[in-house]
Parts: sequence; C-alpha cells; structure tokens
Amino acid sequence: MKKWFQTWNRPEYQEWAIKVSNGYLLVVIRKEKTKYLCVKAELIMKSKGLPDFKVLEEEYFKTKREALKQIQEWKLVIPNNP
Repeated sequence: MKKWFQTWNRPEYQEWAIKVSNGYLLVVIRKEKTKYLCVKAELIMKSKGLPDFKVLEEEYFKTKREALKQIQEWKLVIPNNP
C-alpha cells in the first residue's frame, strides 16, 4: 500500500507527496494574504534531473480547515498515472 509523506511543513506552506508510476503526485496548501491555495500537481523530472510541476487541479478556500478538507479528499484518490 502506498503512503503519503509530508515534504514541507511550514506555517505558510505544507506539502505531501506519494509515489506514482511516473514520479510523484503532490498536494499543497499555501497561505496567501486572505485565502488558502490548494494545488494537486505531478512532479516531473526533466532530462537533467531538475524538477518541474504539472498542475492538475487548483482551488482557493477562505479557511485552512476548508483547505485541509480538500487535501484529504485528494489524498483518497491515488491514480496510477495522474
């Protein structure tokens, strides 16, 4: 069974990742001035081994509680190939 692991845990930025067939799937919460940004993205390694991201979904929420709820929903669906 695949497990999510936290890669960043800062007051302004939290990120979790899980290994999928073509790399990693990431879910992110970023605190902005008046809202929270939630992003689901695919981590892609370029030819020189440098990372890049492909945003799959992006949503904004007024509270951190709402943002965390979205992150939990995204974590429940783990595609083999996002």
